[in-house]
Amino acid sequence: MKTILLLIALLLLKTITIAQPVTPDAFGLKEFSINDKKLGLIQFYVDTINIHHKAPLFIEVNGSGGLPLCLYIQGKKFVTTPITFNEELFSKTKDKYHYIILGKPGTSFCDTLNLDVSVKEYQENPSQVLFVYKPSEEYTRRLSLNWRVQATQLAINYLVKNGFWDKTKIVAFGYSEGGQVVPSLAVADKRVTHIAPVVGSGLNQLYDGIISWRIKAAKGELTQQQAQDSVEASFTRIAEIYKNPTAADKETGGHSYLRWASFGTIIPFEQLRKLSIPIYMIAASQDDSSPIYGLDYVRLEFLRLGKTNLVYDTCVGCNHYLGSPENSKPASVSYVDKILAWVQLM
Repeated sequence: MKTILLLIALLLLKTITIAQPVTPDAFGLKEFSINDKKLGLIQFYVDTINIHHKAPLFIEVNGSGGLPLCLYIQGKKFVTTPITFNEELFSKTKDKYHYIILGKPGTSFCDTLNLDVSVKEYQENPSQVLFVYKPSEEYTRRLSLNWRVQATQLAINYLVKNGFWDKTKIVAFGYSEGGQVVPSLAVADKRVTHIAPVVGSGLNQLYDGIISWRIKAAKGELTQQQAQDSVEASFTRIAEIYKNPTAADKETGGHSYLRWASFGTIIPFEQLRKLSIPIYMIAASQDDSSPIYGLDYVRLEFLRLGKTNLVYDTCVGCNHYLGSPENSKPASVSYVDKILAWVQLM
């Protein structure tokens, strides 16, 4: 899976103005913290609408990378605050549910980034943020599939213990990397009642790069030998990752070996097949970051196993952001609306 998973589209959601929100309460969120001996500091955020009333829980598990949930960008004569949580999901769940999202380890809610670019330059290439912003050492040292699962469980524990949950539904919505987290979360925590993996993975994500080289050769973009050389280089790199599965000081593809090994050891399909709870899976047919072939495999295997708890929805012609690759426009159908309607029925 490619490094850039976080949402070029979302980086442009906030209008570039002078006054910008930078605190959780400015977004209608309340911050909670848990200090855990094993996991370190865990910070999570809950919407403030009806916060004193019991309600179902709706947890967003966002994509990869060490960006904060809010980023205060100072450029040449402009400022803007892009966000890395799903604003549509937040807006449409906060009245009926308690919306929850966790921060990444060692990452504050909002951080400042100075860019020596104009408004036009930023708008033409917002993805430059991903290359300029440096995640914290704590993020690199801790981030793994296990950290994300266990930290989310501790947040659920806190909310249940402190009377937020009405003992009905706990929904886990996972985007991209988060789509790989929510199956393991549901296996580990039986209180989770529904999961919605969105453009996640079905197979070992380390396989994606290998298939990518094969496809390029099949399309004539590379010779067969060039593709084979790249595949061999990939296997050499993957072997090093599996030999050093806890190494946070070694990196490839923008992530530590620890992160790659954790997501390349527990395979999403193997977790999904263990579940009997309702699953709504969304795949995008032109997704270069989470290729659809691994997700199609999940659908195939559920049919073979006679499992009927999967809704499999394909966004045809869509990229990783569920929009058109040509113009980045979002899909005409709101997948947040479709998931929320499904949750209501199940």
